[in-house]
Amino acid sequence: MMRAENINNGRNPIANFFIEARNSKYLSIVNITSVIYTIVLILTFIDVYGEIPKLILVAHALGLIVIWANLILLYKTNNVPRAAGVMLFCMLIIHLINISIVGGITNPHFAWIFLFPILAGSTLGWRGQIFFYALCLLGTVYYAVFQESINVLSQNENISYTFFTRFMCLTVFTLVMFIYYFTLKEKMEHLQYALNKASFESDLFLGVFNTNAQSVFLIDESGYIERANSKAHTCFGFADNELNKLPFIDICQTGLHSISLLLLGEKYQDNTGIKTSENEIKLTTNNGDSLWVEWTSLRILDDKERAHTLITMEDISDRKNHESELSYLARYDQLTRLPNRLSIHEKLNAMIEKSMREKTEFAVVFFDLDKFKNVNDVQGHQTGDKVLKAVAQRMQTHKSKNDIVARLGGDEFVLLIENVHSSKQVTDTVEQMQSSICEAISDNGNEYYVGASAGIALYPNDANTPDDLLQKADIAMYKAKSDARGQYEFYSTEHDDIIKRQIKLGSELNFAIERDELSLLFQAIYDIKGNITGAEALIRWKNDEFGKVFPDEFIPISEDNGLIVPIGLWVLDESCRILKRWHNMGFTNLVMSVNVSYRQINSSDMVNEVTRILDKYELSGESLIIELTERVFADDLALVQSNIEQFSAMGVKTAVDDFGVGYSSLSYLKKTKFSAIKIDRSFIKDIETNVASRKLCAAIASMADGLGLSVTAEGVETEAHLRILKEMNIDKYQGYLMSKPISYEQFNRLLGIQD
Repeated sequence: MMRAENINNGRNPIANFFIEARNSKYLSIVNITSVIYTIVLILTFIDVYGEIPKLILVAHALGLIVIWANLILLYKTNNVPRAAGVMLFCMLIIHLINISIVGGITNPHFAWIFLFPILAGSTLGWRGQIFFYALCLLGTVYYAVFQESINVLSQNENISYTFFTRFMCLTVFTLVMFIYYFTLKEKMEHLQYALNKASFESDLFLGVFNTNAQSVFLIDESGYIERANSKAHTCFGFADNELNKLPFIDICQTGLHSISLLLLGEKYQDNTGIKTSENEIKLTTNNGDSLWVEWTSLRILDDKERAHTLITMEDISDRKNHESELSYLARYDQLTRLPNRLSIHEKLNAMIEKSMREKTEFAVVFFDLDKFKNVNDVQGHQTGDKVLKAVAQRMQTHKSKNDIVARLGGDEFVLLIENVHSSKQVTDTVEQMQSSICEAISDNGNEYYVGASAGIALYPNDANTPDDLLQKADIAMYKAKSDARGQYEFYSTEHDDIIKRQIKLGSELNFAIERDELSLLFQAIYDIKGNITGAEALIRWKNDEFGKVFPDEFIPISEDNGLIVPIGLWVLDESCRILKRWHNMGFTNLVMSVNVSYRQINSSDMVNEVTRILDKYELSGESLIIELTERVFADDLALVQSNIEQFSAMGVKTAVDDFGVGYSSLSYLKKTKFSAIKIDRSFIKDIETNVASRKLCAAIASMADGLGLSVTAEGVETEAHLRILKEMNIDKYQGYLMSKPISYEQFNRLLGIQD
């Protein structure tokens, strides 16, 4: 394969001299030859002025005038070929006149010198020139050696003059011969290069045309296929050579009309409504398959000025499918197949534009599932995912035709209700959704129950941008959730104050410990005989700006921002410090119960921290009970079980707090070495009147006895509560009937300690 290179840079110095002499401004071969020939004519005029006819002199003079006029014209136009032709023509005419009228050395000899080299240069090329120049040169040398053979001598038999003039003529034509030679050689090299390059490009075209990577078509100006490669036949479902001579637009059912219209003009009308997107288009082949192709075209003219179009098509169906899948994943939730946050923003923008145009209203409803975390954390993410899918399906089933359901993430869903005419229209839809979500969700013989709290924002009353609408609905949802689970709230500007309060509380919590704003209250725990066996430490917070802040408000905030860990360690340290005081006062039988967050128990440092605090106050492990909710199994069950086992080895007891609120405590009681369970107050409060609650409490007590676990009943507020629970042989009791949460000093008096 030939490598393209600059031929001009490959000349040798001699060749370069003669080729450049052709075009040089002052030293061109035309200039040099004209000067030499002028000298020859001047010498001839000097030597033979008195002997030659006037006609010859006139011819010489006219020839010189034409030659020098030719040089002036060359200087102005730089037309070397024309100047060289004029010069040679004048020289030829002058010498023919000399030969015909004056005579001299044989007439054929002059013809060889002047006529044949010129004819040879135009017919036989440089090789013919060399042949005839050699004859001329040999002839001249011959007459110089064998002078007796000369029949006629010009200038009174002056052989020196004759040889000089002939030598000058030979010099002129030798220069011309070399110019012919090197110029023609260069042109031949350029021609050979062009041929090689054309051959290379032809091979390259054939290689591209016959590629297996792309379909290639050559289309004539009438829209018919002249040639198509094998890939095109395979891709579009045709046998070999079957595409040739077919109309280009007929090789597919749809899709090619747009390309034909673009490339071939108005002959083919696009009545299909198909739109091309730059160089990508979707086709439907004759066998019904869909095909995405990326196409390019090249318009070329042949030697008869007829237009041809070269079209290449690459099958990009896999890439398009991949892009479509990525686009779907970017806009739809992978688990529920509902629109996600990005998609809901796009749909909200579209709904806002439509509502502005049509002067209508719509509602954004923000749903957050109630009790879902208990299912997800206790049963595991796989069960949680099934619950989310069931909720999504129910919401899709109960929405109106034009409404949109989306999942923002976690257990958060959004419902967009179009064309809202009244608040009742919205509340009816929300209530129907909530009712559907609350129904039991069955999976492998188990039933799970979740609810949903909802917040509602209206466009354009509450906000007019997607972000603001979602934020307002979210704020309203948190208000509904804080009041009572399973409710809904319309957004109100008052809700902004609630959010601002939560943000401010979160900021103030950062300084609660160092400002000494936290304190502990203690609620006594009694045994079945009425003796105080211990106390539960309950945290309280009094802030200078907000006053008393209840745990139900600031504990969730501290869990969200991570402050629950240092706060929890403070509670553990302070409660052990107080317990040590009671032990020092002689109440060594008292045990302290401390609530521990799921964030703490899921830490690998938890056992070390408990050990450090017990050692700090010289307390035994038996004097501490750590109360945990089922939420502690959310992240790393193995780590939680490991920590509980280490606590058990230290003598530290662990109790399941709020037992019965979750869904699968029984399974974890078998897997984890708990020491006790605490029956939630919600089962105790109506134990007198609710037979189901009474039976449930009895079942819990019986089960705990069978597992060797201690049972504590929370929320004992009446004598009837206490009597019924004692009949069930519950081990310990805690509630307002015996003692409310009280301060350290008040608890001392409860113990009978004098100030």
